[in-house]
Amino acid sequence: MADFAAKLSLTLQQMYNRVAGCEAGLLSPVAIERGLDLLKKLGYPTPLLNRLPTESFDRTFPLANPLTRITELAPKTIFDLGCGTALDALFCAQILPECELIVGVDSSSGLLNEGRKRLNNFPLHAAKTTLIEADLNQLNRDLRQLGSWNRPNSFDLILMNGSFNLVYDKMNFFHTLTELLSCDGTILIYDFLLIEPLPPGFSDEIDNWLWNVGGALHEDELSRIIRGMDLDLVSVKELEIINPVARCEIIIEKS
Repeated sequence: MADFAAKLSLTLQQMYNRVAGCEAGLLSPVAIERGLDLLKKLGYPTPLLNRLPTESFDRTFPLANPLTRITELAPKTIFDLGCGTALDALFCAQILPECELIVGVDSSSGLLNEGRKRLNNFPLHAAKTTLIEADLNQLNRDLRQLGSWNRPNSFDLILMNGSFNLVYDKMNFFHTLTELLSCDGTILIYDFLLIEPLPPGFSDEIDNWLWNVGGALHEDELSRIIRGMDLDLVSVKELEIINPVARCEIIIEKS
């Protein structure tokens, strides 16, 4: 199990570092929606998109637009796990004037560097945004090793936009999130949930995890994992069905 998680982390880091250095963007020969077209389809506000050059979106692959929900929650501190080039972090800094701190975490130094370059063009927003390199599959360990950094005791919002299903040991991961979440905080996840069983052996292949499907859970399994962790599965909203999974908005809060 530990070997698989380590191999998964290394594969993800290598893949996204290659993405960061590729002028054509991620998997350009593959006929999937990407970049600005994808962001428009997901409903990201046009005024925010127009503030950035088109090439800013080439390495951005969110599962959904979280900004409407985040505006409703109005957090003052945000922990964006799997932030990539920090596009959601930048947009949150722009639309939440009362937000005091946004911390973006990703294992790809290449994607984080792209995010830092973009943030340099928005110094007021960059001042309250911190990007750190850490592995979500070893989040607790990596945060301890970082030592002293500008981190509050807890976060009002923990956001995962397309990164939750890249975590192998989700039970230990939620233990870490519980320690990071404020007493009235929210975990907001956009990712796939299973609506049909996966074929036997499907989740044993690393490549099937890279598309966020190999690590997908059924809603009942997700509920079982967080049970007893002082967390409640508040709501699951299906956004799109792509058998055998559904793209979902998942809201979890402390009991």
